[in-house]
Amino acid sequence: MKHTYFLSVLGLLLTLTSCEQQQTKKEQSYTIQGSVDGQTKGKIYLLEFKNREYTAVDSVDINNGNFKFEGNTSEPLVYSLRLNNVGKRANFFLENTNITLHLNQNWEIETIKGDKNTQLFKQYDDLNEKRALNLDSILKTDNNSPVIAYFLGRNAYMYDYPQLVSLRKQIAPELLKNTYIEELDTAINKLEKLQPGNPAPDVIMENPEGKTFKLSDLKGKNVLIDFWATWCPDCLKEIPSLKEIYKTYNSKNFTILSISLDRNKKNWQKAIADGLSWEHGFVENAWKSEAAQTYTLRWLPTYILIDANGTIIARTIESHKMIEEIEKLVK
Repeated sequence: MKHTYFLSVLGLLLTLTSCEQQQTKKEQSYTIQGSVDGQTKGKIYLLEFKNREYTAVDSVDINNGNFKFEGNTSEPLVYSLRLNNVGKRANFFLENTNITLHLNQNWEIETIKGDKNTQLFKQYDDLNEKRALNLDSILKTDNNSPVIAYFLGRNAYMYDYPQLVSLRKQIAPELLKNTYIEELDTAINKLEKLQPGNPAPDVIMENPEGKTFKLSDLKGKNVLIDFWATWCPDCLKEIPSLKEIYKTYNSKNFTILSISLDRNKKNWQKAIADGLSWEHGFVENAWKSEAAQTYTLRWLPTYILIDANGTIIARTIESHKMIEEIEKLVK
């Protein structure tokens, strides 16, 4: 009788242990059930967004308009779905939970069901697309969400240094080790040394003739540094403004230095041959280049105005906002 009782208790314990293990495994993993237009063919790639880069971590075939990912993430992060790993990326927030979503023909997430943060990301992302995401207001009621941590890091380029520091101070201490906040803190520390009044760090690049060229070679002139790339729509929209600025001030000890973060040098060479008659430089490795890292670039275009002594005067993402500062330098 005792033997039978012992076996029964042992069986119950093993069953409970198995259930606990299955539950723990479930809590430490995710399932993404997705659907696309029935005519869509190929592979869906799952990409992790971290260190300001998208990295493919998995891929699955589309089967009759459906696909499924299973795995785990070490922390709540933004992920992306991409067809055949080319073209548009559809972003969403992923934790170790179950998510169901549908992608429309424009490769946008039309519907998504998941946990609270998944839904919150969709809400904030829709607002962000419309340029209607008010972080200052949101942080007053939501300052400990990993979702808001992402958007503060994502939109850091929109704020000047004092504004960015002020917003960062509103983030709850619980997010101190959040990946996006750690990245932001690193950027803020670097930006502190790039504020007006500080010397502009030198940049080594290649000029259109293929020779080594440095920012310091232009010392003695007032310079508007223009970080850009030919693949950047906002950069291309700014070209008429840059042409007007150069035409107006180039005879007054002023020039523009456009530093390209293109990955394809031929695209860059073709673009600058089309009437962009100021100074140009090309740096290898795009966002990972020493220039991009040194100047803490988080958006293209980014403009930095320096005076004839190589001192930083101003920084912005819109060239027309530099006109007043340029006027002060060349008068």
